[in-house]
Amino acid sequence: MSDMLLRELSNADIDWFVTTGTRQQLADAAVLIQPNQALDEMYLLLEGTLAVRLPNKSATGLGSPTNPTNMIAQMTRGELLGESWLFNARPVVQVAAAPEATVLSISRSALEGKLRTDIEFAAHFYRALALIMSERIRRIFENPDQVRYGAHRTVKEAVFVFSELHDSDIDWMVRQGTVDEVASGEILLHAGRPVDALYTVVDGQFAIAMADQPCDPLSFCSRGLSEQAAQQTFRTATYISRGGLPGIISFLDFRPLPVTIRAMEPSQVLSIPRQQVAIKLQEDLGFASRFYRVIATQMANLLSAVTLLRGDDDDEMDEELDVAALQQVSHGGTKFDWMLRQLGVGCP
Repeated sequence: MSDMLLRELSNADIDWFVTTGTRQQLADAAVLIQPNQALDEMYLLLEGTLAVRLPNKSATGLGSPTNPTNMIAQMTRGELLGESWLFNARPVVQVAAAPEATVLSISRSALEGKLRTDIEFAAHFYRALALIMSERIRRIFENPDQVRYGAHRTVKEAVFVFSELHDSDIDWMVRQGTVDEVASGEILLHAGRPVDALYTVVDGQFAIAMADQPCDPLSFCSRGLSEQAAQQTFRTATYISRGGLPGIISFLDFRPLPVTIRAMEPSQVLSIPRQQVAIKLQEDLGFASRFYRVIATQMANLLSAVTLLRGDDDDEMDEELDVAALQQVSHGGTKFDWMLRQLGVGCP
């Protein structure tokens, strides 16, 4: 994880972080982020480790930093933290030094201004953030014994992210993609296999299911698809619906998918070959910056959902949407509906 950010940023990007950020020393057990806390900064972990804990309602206070029973992960050098405000959300975990740490803090106003005015930086940054969150999700899914059954939990409606895209972006997706029918119970993407297309759910619902044992891509693939489906037991972690991007966990890094994606009802997906997306990202920097933000947003939503599945069933954070967020949801829904009309989906 330590070099992932450096691999994605340019020298100019790194210089901006260094000159804009402020180094902050954290003493043993010092709390950096509290659950449901409004944040005005983002943090890059430079040295040491940070403990990630879910709120423990049985403990005194909200997620006591000295209570080890609700720790779900440790973050190491190179991790970005406090990114939830980028996606109109608040953190669902507590983050504290364990035992000591040094972070580089970047103010919200500075980062928002940089992302707004520097398209190349935005493309690099959102891609790096999406990859970092993808790795976090992968670590959770590859350890099924640490995740509770989530039949009741659905990743929140994803169509709002379409507000990030320009009309020309959506038009390109419509022209390059094809709408595929997926029957109820049919597997769209198999665990252990690569994801060779960008999929967008345009109708229906899909389950994200984990195997009942640690993910072993070579073992999965050696059995063949039919044998894998017959012999492996999968349990649903969460669901995705309209606007969701099935398989997005493995789309950017080409690694085998750690979960199986199965249709829960007759569904439709817009499919765009990976190679077509790759060419577009190289040729159109503006599209790249918006596309990577969409992916990072969906990754953040999925990460929030599966992170909560590692705690108590009732440990969900109530999210309040402000006026700006509600406008984004409305705008995204309008653009998504326009895309459906162009595709002829759901039209008489």
